[in-house]
Amino acid sequence: MDRQVEVELDLTPDEALEALSDGADAWNGTWHRQGTGGQLTLPVAAGVRHGVLYGSVSVRPSGEGVRVTYHVDRSEYATNAGAVGILALGALGVLAMLAWPLLPGTSPNLAGSGFILILLAWLVVGSRLRHRSAEDFLASLGPRPGETPKGPFAPRQKETT
Repeated sequence: MDRQVEVELDLTPDEALEALSDGADAWNGTWHRQGTGGQLTLPVAAGVRHGVLYGSVSVRPSGEGVRVTYHVDRSEYATNAGAVGILALGALGVLAMLAWPLLPGTSPNLAGSGFILILLAWLVVGSRLRHRSAEDFLASLGPRPGETPKGPFAPRQKETT
């Protein structure tokens, strides 16, 4: 596969490596540090597909911060068959709604049943589709150069008395 994802962060190399470790734990991945980089296994989701990315990460100083590069060596994806089946029921609902006015002698309940199937497919599958990629993971590690740091990287507020 050999795909590469990069991001520039306004962190020191040690902070970036610590953020990689914390981020991998938060995403239920695994991180094995090796010098200024390491091996990262990352669970990802792409709609009705879910999988795991395997690869190496390198952290190099760059400009104001560091450049984190994730080299994806291989990936494994699987399709959620149950979700695809429910979406197929939703497609049958669309066909029922379209066929009702074209088929003489059919009950208007056919269109109502079709609508219910479409609504069911949306509520069970469509509203729960997620996308979590390597790009999302790297972007969650810390502030980019020029951004105001948030979360654990935010500057401490001075206490006024």
